[in-house]
Amino acid sequence: MKHLITLAFIFFVFKPISSQDLNTNSDFDLVRSLELVLKNHKLIEASKIDSKAAEFRVKQSKGAYYPSLDVTANYGHERIIKHGPTNDTQLVARDATAKITQTITDFGLRESTVKTSELSLKQSLALEKQIKNDLLLRALTAYLRVIQSRESVKYAVQSVANIKKQTELEDAAVSAGGGLTSDVLQAKTQLAGAQARLIQFEGVLDAAKHEFEYLYGFFPKNLNDLKLTKSITDQLPQSIEETVENTMKNNPSLIAARITEDIGKEAINTARSSLFPTIKGILSHSEKQDFGGIVGFKRESSAKIDFSYPLNLSFSEYAGKDAAVESYLATSTRIRDQENMIKQMVRTTWDGLDTAQKNAEFLTNQARISGEFLELARKERKAGNRTLLDVLGGETALINAQADAIAAKIEVLINSYTLLSLMGGLTLDTIDLVAD
Repeated sequence: MKHLITLAFIFFVFKPISSQDLNTNSDFDLVRSLELVLKNHKLIEASKIDSKAAEFRVKQSKGAYYPSLDVTANYGHERIIKHGPTNDTQLVARDATAKITQTITDFGLRESTVKTSELSLKQSLALEKQIKNDLLLRALTAYLRVIQSRESVKYAVQSVANIKKQTELEDAAVSAGGGLTSDVLQAKTQLAGAQARLIQFEGVLDAAKHEFEYLYGFFPKNLNDLKLTKSITDQLPQSIEETVENTMKNNPSLIAARITEDIGKEAINTARSSLFPTIKGILSHSEKQDFGGIVGFKRESSAKIDFSYPLNLSFSEYAGKDAAVESYLATSTRIRDQENMIKQMVRTTWDGLDTAQKNAEFLTNQARISGEFLELARKERKAGNRTLLDVLGGETALINAQADAIAAKIEVLINSYTLLSLMGGLTLDTIDLVAD
C-alpha cells in the first residue's frame, strides 16, 4: 500500500502538462501554452516528419557508395530439342547466382545525388524553424487580438449600461411631466447604436476565440487571465537600415528559400554528371545443375569491369541539363523577388510600428479627455447646462476612444513581434507579461 501511494504521488507530480490541464488552471500561462503550441501543433508535427523522411533519404542516397548484392535462383523443368546427332534433353534444371556490383565511377553522379539529399534535409530543418517562427507569431497575434476584443466588449457593455440608465431617467422625467419626449427618443436611438456596436464587438471576439482555440487547442475559462505582454521595442534595431540588414541575413523563410536555390544549382551538376558513362566492377558466382542442356553440375565464377553509356540518339540528355539550368535561373529569380518582398514587408511593418506608437499615445490621451468630458457633461446635464445629445455624444466618443486606444497598444505589440519575427529573433525568451 505504501508503494502504491508513492507511485501515485510520483505520477501526479511528474505527469506531462497538456492543454486541457492548462485550461483547468485558474491562471493562464502564456509562455507554457506557447511551448505546447510549438510542440504539439499539427503543422509542427508534419514538419518534424518531413525532416525525419529527409534523414532517411540521405541514408538511402549514400547507399550508392556501397556495393550491391543480387541473389537469384531458379528451379524448374527444362526441355531442349536439338538438331543434329546430339540427343534432346529433358532435365530438372536448377541454378543459383550471387553477384556483387560496385560502382567505380559515375563521374560525380553519386556525389551530386548525396549532396542534393543533404540539402533537402537542411531545407526541411530550415522549414521546420520557419514554421515554428510563423506559428509563434500567429499564436501571439491571436492572443493579443483576444485581449483587444475583450476590452472592446467590456467598454461597449459599460456604454450600453450607461445609456440605458440615462434613457430610463429621461423616460421617468417625461412620465413625471418634467422631461421631453424628443430626449427619450434621442436616448433610445443612442442606445440602439450602442447595442449594435456591442454585437459587432462580440462578433469580433468570437472570431478571435476561434483563431485562439485552433492554435492553442483550448480556450481559457476566464478571459481576465489574459494579460498584455511587455513592450519589446528595446530589442529592436534603432534604424530601418539595420533592421533590413538583419532580416536579409536571418529571415527563416529566406534561409529556406536559399537552400532551394542551392538544390537547383546541384540539379545542374546531377544533369551534367548523367552525360557521362558509368563504370562498375562486378564479381559473380553461379552454381548450376542440369542446366542449359548440360547434364551434371557446373560452377562459374567471374570478375569483370562493366562500362555502361546509355545515350539517346536525339541527345535528349543535353536538353535535360539545359532544363536544369533554366529551372535554377527561374528559382533564383523568384528568390530575388522574395527578398524584395520581405524588404517591403520590413519597411511597411517599421512604418506601421511608428504610426501605432504615435497613435497609441494620442488615442490614450483622447480616451482620458473623453472620459473627463463625459463625467463633466453628466454633472452639467443635471444642472441643466448641457443637452441630452451632448451627454449621449460623449458616451459614444468615449467608447470609440477607449476601443481605439487599446487597439493602438495592441498594434504596437503586434508590429514589434512581427519585426522580430522577420529578423528571425522571435523566441519564447522575448515574451513577458505586464505585471498586475
